[in-house]
Amino acid sequence: MSLHEWYRRRERGLPARIGDTDMIYRTIFRSLQPRALSAELSHPYRCGQDSGAICNLEFSPDGTLLAAACEYKSIVLFDPLAEKQVSAVSNAHDGSVNCIKFVDSRTFASCSDDTTVALWDARNLSTKLRTLHGHSGWVKNIEYAKGAGVLLSSGLDGLVYAWELNNSTEQGCTYQRLLYMPGLMRCRLAPDESRLVLCTGTGYLMLVHDLDLASLAGDLVDFRPNIQRLNLMRKQRVPLGARKTPAVSHRRKRNRIEFVSDFPPGDDAEMISGLTLHPQGWCALSRNISYDEKTEWSVVHDIQSWSENEDESDTEKQEPDELNTEDSQGPEQEDVPQQERSNCTRSMEGFGRYPKREPSETVLTEATWCNGATERNVINNHSGAPCPRLAEVPMQPIIRLSPPAKGGRAGSAWSEPVASKRTAGHSTDGTGTRLLYYIQESNKVEGYMREACFSPDGRVICSPHDDYGVRLLAFNEQCNEMRYARQCLASGSEPAPLRELRYKPCYPHVVISSQFSPRFPLLVTGCLLGNVVWNLPVLS
Repeated sequence: MSLHEWYRRRERGLPARIGDTDMIYRTIFRSLQPRALSAELSHPYRCGQDSGAICNLEFSPDGTLLAAACEYKSIVLFDPLAEKQVSAVSNAHDGSVNCIKFVDSRTFASCSDDTTVALWDARNLSTKLRTLHGHSGWVKNIEYAKGAGVLLSSGLDGLVYAWELNNSTEQGCTYQRLLYMPGLMRCRLAPDESRLVLCTGTGYLMLVHDLDLASLAGDLVDFRPNIQRLNLMRKQRVPLGARKTPAVSHRRKRNRIEFVSDFPPGDDAEMISGLTLHPQGWCALSRNISYDEKTEWSVVHDIQSWSENEDESDTEKQEPDELNTEDSQGPEQEDVPQQERSNCTRSMEGFGRYPKREPSETVLTEATWCNGATERNVINNHSGAPCPRLAEVPMQPIIRLSPPAKGGRAGSAWSEPVASKRTAGHSTDGTGTRLLYYIQESNKVEGYMREACFSPDGRVICSPHDDYGVRLLAFNEQCNEMRYARQCLASGSEPAPLRELRYKPCYPHVVISSQFSPRFPLLVTGCLLGNVVWNLPVLS
């Protein structure tokens, strides 16, 4: 059914049919085309070619501002509606700017190869609000925990720091070293702030479930990721007396560690340079280079916590010495060197304490793209593919739906899918099978970390591909949400390849970063030569 036929049915008041919503989204994503700019346009309109490669793109929460982190120490701000550059900072850092993260609609943070993190006010870029010192290596990405008011930064020095923005002084912010992880590349915080995902340059990911920032440093004070992972790979258990914090134990009620190292056949993952999370926190998309440096892959892993029923059944199979909780053995606090607390002027008591939301009470809404009204139509979201029988579908917990929270994307052009938990067998030793989808990428562009992204509704992945373009990838050919795509798989729970929805050439620009607008049907790609390409739907 074409989009025009759908419009005619809607005008006549006919009810929507199964698969209509999937068809609409598939049509819109396939119709995205790069906007052609005439040669006589002014230099600021075209973008900041003098700023070097666009390493990262980030929209403000309301979608009214786009920030670009540039290779030549610069930060460029754009108006996504007018598609114009509105301001720029030529010497924002002393090194390449790697990542930008918005704290709110007007304040954002940037990190750089100069080992610092800076806070900015978009209304006045003449000076920094604050410069945060603590890292000893290149800072590659930053995350913001809104509930705790904490900024997380990770660098190639293997350290993850937490900066409490509400406690600031003339010397800086109150901060704490959360953990040390050799080979750390990136870390991402789940949208509900209940888990932390980290990727490394040694071929594995680490998940921190039931995240509690206030106690993370103390819980992992004696945790050695590399040693623990080797013991798990060799099926060796660390003696009870030699471990003070059973971080990998499934009985742990906070900051539980899990390693993910299952990759598709032919992918001997080594350098995991890219990492992004699904908008609903269902899965993680990583991009890695194989050990022989001949192939490059994009891989999707499940990162959801296992259901309580499985944990109870697995408890009966565990040995008595494995049943250790925080109640019987409290974590010890880490002795942080004095130089790492040079900027600390206030006590960290109460750091990051905030009420945590239960997964079973996720607040989600669905906004229909056509009329912007808030409604829930589960049947209409499903594709026309045959559904599995109820006996073949795993039982799922009931999710409570509420109206959109204040400040949410009520007027967004993208719908938000209904949350669901994945129920499957897993291993209690911290190395469960998590692989869901995969696809091989081209490795023609060397020396740059190419950033992929999810669409705001989570249906589509935009991945830089080949020399001059991007690929739009979906979980299946019908462009279903991930949970429906998994249920309709003929192979059951086996990993499946991602489906190419459309290849978008951006010649002559080499794309290394991409981002979808959270509010409008707009895809923005950043290029190696400093160009920003705007991709808008062109419906015929």
